Amino acid sequence: MAKQQHKAAGPSSTTRESTEDEIRPLAYQLYCEGGYQDGHDLENWLKAEQQVMVRSTSHLRKVV
Repeated sequence: MAKQQHKAAGPSSTTRESTEDEIRPLAYQLYCEGGYQDGHDLENWLKAEQQVMVRSTSHLRKVV
């Protein structure tokens, strides 16, 4: 019998990669603006991620 393959629910890897490509420079910008202090990488990433999500959400509201 052939096994069925199920795709995982959620964003495709291409979408995830493009989102990460948007987040990465923003996180680096936050790092620079924070005085190049180590130890805040997760905080900077999450702030950048939030900014990207807000942008995409506001863009969707304008389109719909």
